[in-house]
Amino acid sequence: MGAVLVVDDDPDGCEAVTLALRKSGQAVRIAPNGREALAALIDAPTPDVVVLDVRMPEMDGLQFLEVIRSYLRWSHLPVVLLTAFADRPVIDRAQELGVNHVFMKANYQLPALLACIEQLASKPRRNA
Repeated sequence: MGAVLVVDDDPDGCEAVTLALRKSGQAVRIAPNGREALAALIDAPTPDVVVLDVRMPEMDGLQFLEVIRSYLRWSHLPVVLLTAFADRPVIDRAQELGVNHVFMKANYQLPALLACIEQLASKPRRNA
């Protein structure tokens, strides 16, 4: 069993992913934006994987990635992007910041997302 931080301001999409993760045995925390996700990283044990949206209020996904990648302890934290925002430069920037996988909300398959998260959660992490 792993721990996943889901960062998304869409309650419906977040709920579907969260329920599936919990059903698969993952412990899940939720944050509605990057600012609250940072607080969750600081206040609780580091999760095994972060599932991250791009477009959110207060602090978007790219800003969140820029911040966490600047800290050694989170520099290799696995991040899966799950977004409806398909702007190529944004996706490219997320990949430059070390996103492990990108899923588009319009056409992703939940079993594929869960398998990706499980695989990332099971890998030993540097700087943990």
